[in-house]
Amino acid sequence: MSDPRNSIDAWLNAEVEPLAPPPGTFERVRRRARRHKANRALMSAAGVVIVIAAAVAVPRVAGPLLQGRGQAGPSVAAGAASPSAQPQATGQGNGSLNANSGTKVTPPTSSLSPGGSGNPVPANFQPTSVTFIGPHIGAVIGQAGTPGHCATAYCTSLAGTSDYGTSWYGVSAPLTGPPSGALGVSQIRFLDVHDGWAFGPQLWVTHDGGGHWTQEQTYGLRVTDLETAGDRAFAVFATCTGDGPGYAADCTSFSLYTSPASGGQWQPVPGPVANLQTASGGAAASASLVLTGDPSGGTGYLLSPSGALLRGPLNGTAWTAVNQAAPCAPGAPGAGGQPATALLAGDPARLVLVCTSATSAAGDTQNKTVTESTNGGVSWSGGGTAPPAGLATSVSAQGQVVVLATDAGIYLSGNGGGSWRLTQPSPAGAVAGVPGFSYVGMTSPADGVALPADPGLHEVFITTDGGSTWRPHLVSSP
Repeated sequence: MSDPRNSIDAWLNAEVEPLAPPPGTFERVRRRARRHKANRALMSAAGVVIVIAAAVAVPRVAGPLLQGRGQAGPSVAAGAASPSAQPQATGQGNGSLNANSGTKVTPPTSSLSPGGSGNPVPANFQPTSVTFIGPHIGAVIGQAGTPGHCATAYCTSLAGTSDYGTSWYGVSAPLTGPPSGALGVSQIRFLDVHDGWAFGPQLWVTHDGGGHWTQEQTYGLRVTDLETAGDRAFAVFATCTGDGPGYAADCTSFSLYTSPASGGQWQPVPGPVANLQTASGGAAASASLVLTGDPSGGTGYLLSPSGALLRGPLNGTAWTAVNQAAPCAPGAPGAGGQPATALLAGDPARLVLVCTSATSAAGDTQNKTVTESTNGGVSWSGGGTAPPAGLATSVSAQGQVVVLATDAGIYLSGNGGGSWRLTQPSPAGAVAGVPGFSYVGMTSPADGVALPADPGLHEVFITTDGGSTWRPHLVSSP
């Protein structure tokens, strides 16, 4: 009998031939390998996409912070020096939130609209500028809430109205503070319910009615005036060194820039409207901008620091000088950067210029001469004198209706400045030192709006009878 271990050993030591796999096995393995490799590549690509998305998201917030660094400025009109490279004010990001005073923050889509946003106006709203784009829709900008206790680092706020000031609602505001040297904003202009600009001295723009704001590049210059008409905005860019709220003080040169309402880089207006300086060289200076009509037949006017009057079409093409010596020069800047010595206003048919001089020692009376031009500023004729009481701050004209704001109240002339009457005294509640009104503007021969010089009144004044009577409207509660 043979040993069974010998049989087992022979079997274990025998050469083994592997069985062939079932048909198609190798092809299935290759397909699985390819899928595995593709999945690994897809996951790697997804990781790259996430990183890229994060990299793209950061500039959307930081873009305004970086404006002015490594960017070339626009070309300058012939004969003007290129804007000097001054330190650019640091922006504060995309102003998508309103600086409310409580815990509730106005959503970033809160915009100017016929129906209103439904969001409340922050308490203690102190308006410093007002704009209207039609018979009823308008907005004010100012500081609201209590500094240090606003919903953001800034208390700058916007409020809108759809019923000519009867009621107000919250609108998103740029994330920047009040004027302080080269920083902040204090003025507002809307062209329509979509396109608007906050300025003085920085420049911010919105194209969705205030839902979102972006700081625009000004190349170290300060914006002291801005107006809109047709499909464009025009602005005065100035070289200034004033600090604090006096952002428009100590200006040495002024240039006119323009931008389409749809946005894009601001460009110098061609012609002799760049690097404008005061005739006497060292005197305090300002400039005044007035736009009339529409792009098809509209005209813009710029009263330069020297007193020369320039004008041009509202389509971005060249302006020209029409009068080298208007009846008076703008002089030192007043509230909001506007001239204190020469107040210019007008409509397509007539320009009105109020020249002030010889302020009394008491400080609340001055001579005010009113002149007008019906040929686009080529020549001027006397229209009379306005009452001496009060220091003039703003003028508006619609046809023969001329309205003058002073620190004593609002005066009305129905015959182009020939005679006047006081139709609104200084608000009774104004605090000492800021009486009267800082601004008046007529949106039609019948309708107009005025701002008290004391923003702490939280009010705007409205007229619907051509300036004969004025009624205060609260923007917010104290």
